Amino acid sequence: MINSLYIGRSGLDTAKYSVDVTSNNIANENTEGYIKRTINTSELTTLEDDIGNGVSFDSVTRSTSVYLYDKLVSQDSLSSYYEAEDSILSNVEMMFSETENTGFSSTLSNYFDSVETLRGDPTNLIYKNDFSSQAEFVVDGIQSLNENLNETITSTRAQLEDDVKTVNNILEQIVSLNEQILQSNTESIDLLDKRDALEKKLSNYVDIEINRTSSTYNLKVSGVNVIFNNTNLHEISVKEENVAQKDVYDSSDLDASKFSNGDAISIVLNNTTTALNFNATITGTDENEVKQQIVDEINASSDFTNYTASLDTSNNLVITSNTEGEEGKFDIAISVNGTEITTNSNSVEAENNVSLAVYNNDLNLSSGSLKALTEELTSSTSNIYEYKNSLDDFAKAFVEQVNSNSTTPLFYGSSVDSLSFRSDNVSSLTNDDLENLAQIQWNDDITIGDSETSFTKFYQSLLVTISSNVEDNSFKLESQDSIVNSLETTYNNLTKVDPDTEMINLLQYQAAYEANAKVISTVDEMLQTLLNM
Repeated sequence: MINSLYIGRSGLDTAKYSVDVTSNNIANENTEGYIKRTINTSELTTLEDDIGNGVSFDSVTRSTSVYLYDKLVSQDSLSSYYEAEDSILSNVEMMFSETENTGFSSTLSNYFDSVETLRGDPTNLIYKNDFSSQAEFVVDGIQSLNENLNETITSTRAQLEDDVKTVNNILEQIVSLNEQILQSNTESIDLLDKRDALEKKLSNYVDIEINRTSSTYNLKVSGVNVIFNNTNLHEISVKEENVAQKDVYDSSDLDASKFSNGDAISIVLNNTTTALNFNATITGTDENEVKQQIVDEINASSDFTNYTASLDTSNNLVITSNTEGEEGKFDIAISVNGTEITTNSNSVEAENNVSLAVYNNDLNLSSGSLKALTEELTSSTSNIYEYKNSLDDFAKAFVEQVNSNSTTPLFYGSSVDSLSFRSDNVSSLTNDDLENLAQIQWNDDITIGDSETSFTKFYQSLLVTISSNVEDNSFKLESQDSIVNSLETTYNNLTKVDPDTEMINLLQYQAAYEANAKVISTVDEMLQTLLNM
């Protein structure tokens, strides 16, 4: 009978603990990251006669599923990638947005209209001024678009730096929690909730893989260990490789047949309209002297400090930007007595390659917002750089097409950065020049980049490409969000507190407590009866 008291007492204790756990669940219904607790009980060791010896309150565990959790984290990371990409692409789309009377399409149309108007009255000063203004608007318009893209690159680079700092901070917090978990017993459940929340936050930036046991915790980013043996941390860093532009001008452009003693040679850096002028002196047929003089003039000039000139083994003139990456793009023209003689026969374009690394281990991200940022900062994978290249192709073709249809050059440059308009040459336009210039807008087999089309159609195609990229990514984001929402619903049904269920549990535990109290009261009465006999 005494054992019955112990049995009743174990039931009372278990019911009390169960009420405590249930109460805590109800109190934390709206606590972010809280995973509902479940009580675990077992029967105490039985007696010789197979009568039970009460109940044991063994532990409190979290109602979770490692499989579902890891799946949710992985899919949510992919959603974050599409979200980051959507933000960047949507911002670019707004830059290129147009209405009926605004945007670069209207600017281009107004320019061609001004050509037609001037053709009708070539001597009209008002028409000439309008033509010059519209030409300047073309230059300003396309350069403004390019500058907006450059600003997007700059802001994306800054965001990447900030987000990497955030990632490393999260990793440090996880390591700190791991240290506490190793030292803790009853408090470890709360710490696990906090660690889960940090892991989910981390997965928004990068793809992660977690290997965990009761005593070991390892976390990988893109297959590379960043946390191992619980508390060892390797931080993530930004790795950037830039290639500066290098242009090689064929030696045949500078052969002696194109020079005479005392010829005036001009070197023009078109992206700044900076020019060097000097008198070349040719000795016989030795053009190497002139080439070396050009090299010396460029390297000695304060206006060309961002560029280095040299001669290669074939005596080709080589000009290299001292500025890495996209900012190193340039266009240099060499003229003799006002006639350009150089052609850029071989060019290594400026490139940006941005990635993440842990020490010397590259992180080939498969998801997360940092994947989107690094892709947009890498020339070979970037939509932004693709759009910039399209603008460069447009500018280069525009200059070539206009100047080839005019006896006097109106535009200079082979890229958006180097594009400029020479308004002082407008007065030299002939009637034939204007007739030819007017036909350009109807020419639909102009070579622009890899396309044969018109300028208007090329730019419209660029706008379509931008919109298409936005729509394609939006569709992927929507589809991915559906997957995440489905997983979240399943996971939340398992882990989140349901107040209705908890209230039912509370009533059950209350009833169990009252029943066990009744057992103790009954046994006490029986004992009193025995004692009084």
